[in-house]
Amino acid sequence: MKIDGLLGGLVSLGVVAALAVPCAQANSQATTAPQTAAKEMGMHHGGLEAAVQSLNLTDDQKAKVKDIFADAKTKHQAISSDASLSDEQKKAKTKELHGAIMAKLNEVLTPEQQTELKTKMEAAKAAKPPAHP
Repeated sequence: MKIDGLLGGLVSLGVVAALAVPCAQANSQATTAPQTAAKEMGMHHGGLEAAVQSLNLTDDQKAKVKDIFADAKTKHQAISSDASLSDEQKKAKTKELHGAIMAKLNEVLTPEQQTELKTKMEAAKAAKPPAHP
């Protein structure tokens, strides 16, 4: 009888462990997805998006900004995966995309928010280590 109870306990423990691992992995992936998306956009730690989100946006602004960044992510992925473009062309297109993102953001943000964003971006740029040639 003791063996049956022990065996049943081990089986139960195995089932719990088997169920716990996928849950832990899902939680881990959920927390890293925004960071991965930000890195794909070329924004170290989500710099631009985080800076915009810190501007005390209205609900309407939040929805519009979310759409802007979702569209930008799609376009950036298309640029990155375009094998017909050289690295220089990809860099130029990414810079062009950044300009378009900023123009769209400026349509959504108030003049005060635009000034605050510009200040945050300049501070981040000044704190960024110089690029290696």
